[in-house]
Amino acid sequence: MEDIRVLLIEDNPADARLIREMLAYEKDVSFNLEWKDNLTEGLKRLAGGRVDIVLLDLMLPDSFGRLYTFTTAQAQAPEVPIVILTSFKDDDFAINAISMGAQDYLIKGQVDSNQLVHTIRYAIWRKQILKNHVSRFKKADNLKNLFTNMTRQDILNLADVIKTTAELGLGEAKGEGVRNALLKIRSNTDMLIGMIKTASTYAMLVESIEKLERRRLDLNMIIRKVADSFKPELEKKNIKLEYQVKSDCSAMVNPMIEDAFSNLISNAIKYSPESSKIEAGIIKESKHWKIYVKDWGYGIREADRELLFKRFQRVDEKGVMNTEPGLAIVNRIAELHGGRVGVEDNPEGGCLFYVEIPEMTD
Repeated sequence: MEDIRVLLIEDNPADARLIREMLAYEKDVSFNLEWKDNLTEGLKRLAGGRVDIVLLDLMLPDSFGRLYTFTTAQAQAPEVPIVILTSFKDDDFAINAISMGAQDYLIKGQVDSNQLVHTIRYAIWRKQILKNHVSRFKKADNLKNLFTNMTRQDILNLADVIKTTAELGLGEAKGEGVRNALLKIRSNTDMLIGMIKTASTYAMLVESIEKLERRRLDLNMIIRKVADSFKPELEKKNIKLEYQVKSDCSAMVNPMIEDAFSNLISNAIKYSPESSKIEAGIIKESKHWKIYVKDWGYGIREADRELLFKRFQRVDEKGVMNTEPGLAIVNRIAELHGGRVGVEDNPEGGCLFYVEIPEMTD
């Protein structure tokens, strides 16, 4: 015979007695019913474990409202299914409670013995099915992450081999055609490596927890370091990078903030014409720092700006196109820091991209 341990949290003795009698009629299941007449005692019993299901009255004398009653009981033992018992018919609250994890919502006086028994058994069954699905999903997700990391590294290794082979071939190349072909291979391989690294960074950020480890860093020093790393790209296009020097611009940030600045400057170089300039700087506004990168490129239409910071979006003269997730990375890093990103017109032509990061205190 099936044995089910039921915890009834109900302040009305008459209702508790009725529930006990209704469960006693069932012959195929043995219900071990424990009754607690207030939320405090009910939570203590839940903490002790060995409970298969909770029948929960929402209006308890030591609670602070219906939602508080449910969420507190759920938080105490999230693995235990909860069926709500109430004297009030409130469809909106019922839908809300079920969407938050309640297994069912029963109205006192409108439930017979068979319905109560079926509700309890189905609630336990649904909770177990959900638990199994979650467990399988976690295992599948772990396997996916393992496969992704292995595949990423394998592709990067292959790309490095191709690049190295092309560079070795350049030293022995005879003829302009062969040399140009090898240069193209090397250039495209560099682009492939960059795309793989950027895509994996974006995937990592999407799955990142909302709370980051932070420490006080000088944004001024970080953006200077990033700017220096782009000297070869700047020289290749004969672009001058002007940096508006600031003193200490400290904020509580994660070191990944460097990736946001790097993507903004990289984006500006990529879409700026040759022999132009780029300006980067930091402005203090209220309780946050505004880090900006301004270019003198072709600009972005107002209608396209909303899509810019979404995954795999880029804008060129023809409008929005699917491409690398560089600006999506900037957006996600800003979100994880409680900040935001944006783009404005450069009055002299071009765009001004910015990231706002809260200054914060230790």
